[in-house]
Amino acid sequence: MNTRIFSVANLLLMIAIVLSCSSPGVKNAATAEEQFLLAKKELDKKHYLRAIEGFQKAVFNFPGATVVDTAQYYLALSYYENKEYELAAAEFQRLTINYPQSDYTDDAKYYSGLCYFRNTPGNYALDQEDLKQAIAAMEDFIIDSPDSPLLEDAKNIILQAKTELAHKEYENGILYFKLEDYRAALIYFQMVIDDYTDTEYATKAIFKMAEIAYKQKKYIEAQEKYNNFLTLYPSDKLAPKAKEHLAKIAQKLNDANASDSI
Repeated sequence: MNTRIFSVANLLLMIAIVLSCSSPGVKNAATAEEQFLLAKKELDKKHYLRAIEGFQKAVFNFPGATVVDTAQYYLALSYYENKEYELAAAEFQRLTINYPQSDYTDDAKYYSGLCYFRNTPGNYALDQEDLKQAIAAMEDFIIDSPDSPLLEDAKNIILQAKTELAHKEYENGILYFKLEDYRAALIYFQMVIDDYTDTEYATKAIFKMAEIAYKQKKYIEAQEKYNNFLTLYPSDKLAPKAKEHLAKIAQKLNDANASDSI
């Protein structure tokens, strides 16, 4: 388990034990089922903090009850609905570890990945480590749960996460491109193409690599790259610009040949 998640989970356990001993919020029920229903009513009302407290009591006060895995799932879901994604991920992972046979295990695996995705900073330039965690979690979910109705959602999350990561690397390439450090720019553009092939930024990176060859006056190489771009993406919005560059290259090559023949 991720070290950060493990430490968060331990902290949650300590909080839950304190809450289970005495709390003025959600009353203590006589059975796990009654405790669960009290918490579920709070969740339905979108009283997420009270729901969290209630589900914690159901989980920790009645560890052997048949409803405890359901309470664990809704505890995690309450954190998720309250936008506490790191805590939610810890609780979803607790479910998959402690109750692997639960009917909620597949959904918990999906939500673990979704929590990582939601916890990512909105600005692509900031740390995107959680996106990598989201991709790994969703890929594991797809392998473990190939028949889940959440499969297409998981694939969509993976694509979104990869697109955001590709955006970051592409912009790094653009920075070096503007500085005319073409060697460094090519490294980043190639990384986008290799690691994020199915994103829109791979298309842009291929075009930029052709543009670098053109700016370096490597016209034969540029010609090949632009032709390759048009073969792969004939309807892309950059296609007209690629054709424009090919026309310029053809003219330059013709002029060079005419000069050599004199």
